[in-house]
Amino acid sequence: MGMGYNEKLIWTESMKSGDDFSSKQYYGCKMESDGVVALTTNDADIPVGLIVNDPEDGEDAQVLIVGRAPAVVSEAIDEGEKVRIASGGKVALWETTDTTCHCVGMCVKAAENDGEMGVFLFNFPSAIDTA
Repeated sequence: MGMGYNEKLIWTESMKSGDDFSSKQYYGCKMESDGVVALTTNDADIPVGLIVNDPEDGEDAQVLIVGRAPAVVSEAIDEGEKVRIASGGKVALWETTDTTCHCVGMCVKAAENDGEMGVFLFNFPSAIDTA
């Protein structure tokens, strides 16, 4: 664990990877109909969790379901702002007017630019999609 982000992985699950996540540690994922996890491909995808290891396709992915963890962002996010998993697995601001995206947590350590790491409190099972 690491990078000084004070991770607290309260609940993780081992799930089969359906994508190559070797360069996608700390990206969000969805569950496919065959039970494997893959990167989210659009804002309407219901995210199942955050990849906290770096599996290749077909390997076991450790998926954060609930907890505190760093994640890669797609835009500037400040502490206290609610977040979603956007297309491509990056964390983005939750858009309360877009009823297709799902709120999955809150920022506790800000990030300023696309590709940077912020720190978030995540709760994927209770993702909501309306304001």
